[in-house]
Amino acid sequence: MSCVLVISDTHCPGMRRGYVDFLKRIADRYAINRVVHIGDLVDLAAMSFHEKHVSLRNAVQEVKAARKQVASLTKAFPKTDWLIGNHDALTERQAQVVGIPECMLRDYADIWQVPWTVHPRFTKLRIDGVIYSHGDSGRGGQDAAFRQAKDNFRSTVIGHFHNQAGVRWWANPEFRVFGLSVGCGIDASRMQFEYGRKFAHKPILGCGVVLNGKQAYFEPWLLRSR
Repeated sequence: MSCVLVISDTHCPGMRRGYVDFLKRIADRYAINRVVHIGDLVDLAAMSFHEKHVSLRNAVQEVKAARKQVASLTKAFPKTDWLIGNHDALTERQAQVVGIPECMLRDYADIWQVPWTVHPRFTKLRIDGVIYSHGDSGRGGQDAAFRQAKDNFRSTVIGHFHNQAGVRWWANPEFRVFGLSVGCGIDASRMQFEYGRKFAHKPILGCGVVLNGKQAYFEPWLLRSR
């Protein structure tokens, strides 16, 4: 039986403290035997195309801090499928802007010193007939995972949308599919997420679990109130 743990967007060095311990508890509870990081392992705010807050670290400092958090993930889950997200791909995207060919760039696994299997951006990884993708290549809006599952005619798991989490099913007379949004693992108080404070919908912390391609769950991280 395939038991897949889906790690949400971590945006290192903006990952929430304690998130790795939460993931390990969920992995133990379900006897997980496969792990997928759904994308946006790192944030790379210093390299973003958007305006940057003056208090943010420079790129060198950010990468150094991000590597420490990434190392905690790889230590906990040394065998993982990593789907490149839009933030992960900022090195490649910025290189395209200035005309640097892809062959001159370092491999993602080499940059972040991970032993994981790396899948290019926009990959639709299939495990037990279920599609896993970062989520930025399909329809967005409310219930994005559900809408993408219907478009794919196949059960679909996505990240990318920090404020969406949970499972929704759809069926016709011939088959049934689910769309699973896995939330995120970020610390929304960090300066790199300043842009999100103006929105009413806030990040939902947690992860996803898929059993044998047939059952899907969102596991919320229930934080203690401060």
